[in-house]
Amino acid sequence: MHMPPRLESSVTRAKRPALAAACFALIGLSVGCGPFGYIGRVATDASRSVADAEAAKAEELAPYEYWGSVAYLEQAKVMMAYSEYERSFDYGDRSKQLAEAAKEKSERTSKGITVEHKEGVAAPDEMVDAPADEAGAESGAEGDAEKADGGEK
Repeated sequence: MHMPPRLESSVTRAKRPALAAACFALIGLSVGCGPFGYIGRVATDASRSVADAEAAKAEELAPYEYWGSVAYLEQAKVMMAYSEYERSFDYGDRSKQLAEAAKEKSERTSKGITVEHKEGVAAPDEMVDAPADEAGAESGAEGDAEKADGGEK
């Protein structure tokens, strides 16, 4: 039996590892782009965050944040349909942020905590320029009321 001569491949055995590495690098770099990035950032992360917020009853306890996240998620899907990848990612990120805020707010509300106090930020009910002693502040308010009534009580 006579075998025909073997044809040489354009890719020799020595070049195969380099070609495989180049293919993997191309796939790795494309993960953040286009439809691959959409799957990771919008379809999974943002959708999961909205589902978590819904599970925490955010629809009832934090409706603004919840419905905002739902609307941004829907818009991310629309932008993806038009191949507007970057805008889709932006809407997906915003959806995730609002969903996380909705979940946090609904958890706080369900525990009975309605106001969040942050360090270094004055609450609206705190007077920045109030006198140091409370008695002075109260008597000052009464004195102003007396002046308005003509000095008689």
